[in-house]
Amino acid sequence: MSREPLLSVTGLVKSFGGLMATNHLDFDLVEGEIHGIIGPNGAGKTTFVSQLQGQLLPDQGKILLDGDDVTMMPAHLRARRGIARSFQITSLVPSFTALANVMLAVQGTQGHSFRFWKRAWGDARLTEPAHAALATVGLAAKANTKVADLSHGECRQLELAMALAMKPRLLLLDEPMAGMGRQDGAAMTDLVAELKGVTTIVLIEHDMEAVFRLADRISVLVAGRVIKTGLPEEVRVDEDVRAAYLGHSH
Repeated sequence: MSREPLLSVTGLVKSFGGLMATNHLDFDLVEGEIHGIIGPNGAGKTTFVSQLQGQLLPDQGKILLDGDDVTMMPAHLRARRGIARSFQITSLVPSFTALANVMLAVQGTQGHSFRFWKRAWGDARLTEPAHAALATVGLAAKANTKVADLSHGECRQLELAMALAMKPRLLLLDEPMAGMGRQDGAAMTDLVAELKGVTTIVLIEHDMEAVFRLADRISVLVAGRVIKTGLPEEVRVDEDVRAAYLGHSH
């Protein structure tokens, strides 16, 4: 891949007291790819993604988005630049409908400030992308259903819709299949597969079958450092990876 990476991370360091959760980590992401991140518990996966989003700021290192330095940029400004994090963007509002929750996500990224929520219902700038996002994740028929009446799997789909409604250049998916049964997990895997080549995605997921199916490339984190990046078939047979992670996955 000869193109400049959409995301380039060099020498990233993040410590919590005496624990170095991110240890001089290097990483790059090409536009349009799904890049899986795997590793044992405590490897620093979520800490790394939190630094990409801006929820955590690194102690050292650099994060470039499309060549621009966003290392110390707060999360809300990164969202405006096109970085969305599914399932941790915002809490779902149980008393609101699915549509209303997605409209809130659209409103936040567009920077609208409505004094009265009722006025927003007639604003196509909010309703149209919200309806489109719900349709993308298969929840069009649930638009007027309150979140409290949705299943766990449907709530996960809704959170993905909220992220997609923001039209992100980079979507950070942190364990999208967590807590799902086999059927819901398979449905979510299919949804993410449909985004392949359309949305650039960093995917953290414990479901190895889903990661190896979805990812164009996979990076393996151990103790806050990438020990291997490669095609899924390369990662699957790598002895260091098997020793560090895959051999202990069951």
